[in-house]
Amino acid sequence: MDIFVGSIPFKLKEKDLRALFEKYGEVTSVKIVKDKVTRQNKGFGFVDMPDEDAVRNAILDLNGTELMGRTIEVGISEKKEDPKPKLSTNFRINHLGKPSGNFRGIGKGYDKRKKK
Repeated sequence: MDIFVGSIPFKLKEKDLRALFEKYGEVTSVKIVKDKVTRQNKGFGFVDMPDEDAVRNAILDLNGTELMGRTIEVGISEKKEDPKPKLSTNFRINHLGKPSGNFRGIGKGYDKRKKK
């Protein structure tokens, strides 16, 4: 199960977070989210543990505890689903449900050809 860990200290490393949760059971993976530009820890991360009892015990024991001067929040992670799938083309969908893009077509007001 995936566990959300919030309000973690900015100097905390993934190995430290892993060691904190390994006291409760096997840890499959640990990920601390970092800013892409500054590489600074954003203050939250995720821990994956396969055993539900170990997850329950870790959440009950660690939620609200102090770690390096900060009170951490620990809970079950909720997966965010992508609200809108991204289109793979440059087209947008107009109000009629048809693709629209930069091409406006040839018609009244758009015909640049000279008429004879």
